Amino acid sequence: MAQSRVWHPFTQHALEPSIPEIVLTEGAYLHKADGSRILDAISSWWVVTHGHRHPRIMKAIETTASNLDQIIFAGFTHEPAERLAEALVGLAPAGLDRVFYSDSGSTSIEVALKMALGYFRNIGAPRSRIVVMEHSYHGDTIGAMSVGARGVFNAAYEPLLFEVDAIPFPAAGREQETLDRFEA
Repeated sequence: MAQSRVWHPFTQHALEPSIPEIVLTEGAYLHKADGSRILDAISSWWVVTHGHRHPRIMKAIETTASNLDQIIFAGFTHEPAERLAEALVGLAPAGLDRVFYSDSGSTSIEVALKMALGYFRNIGAPRSRIVVMEHSYHGDTIGAMSVGARGVFNAAYEPLLFEVDAIPFPAAGREQETLDRFEA
């Protein structure tokens, strides 16, 4: 394959001039053109947790795509989304009666931050302070990096990240420390 024109995330292009081309995915494996395979131990960044091209998932996609492909949710809905939302609300604790669909983990964090800040603004009690767990990771958008651990992977973006207050993870035997820090 010629040099890729794609900007691949988390790849040092100067050090990785030849990106492996994947020609087939199956189960937990990525297959290269030369016939070798690679174990996809990260599930393509946690997207295919049931394996690549799982037969039941592929069938569900095929069945749904024969009638619906992509529907904007700004003012529209469809039966599969409503059915899944009902099932999720049925599993959620009392009082959690709405579902927001997001296209990625990072986007879901951005939306959650906007919802939390927007809620308090809309009730006339604007807030801007965000409390996070130490050593967390939430994604690679500016908001998601802001509420995650700071380090080498996001150091270049430090001027763009907003400040947060961090509390310790409630590790076994240290739960009270977390609660005390949160209360403080």
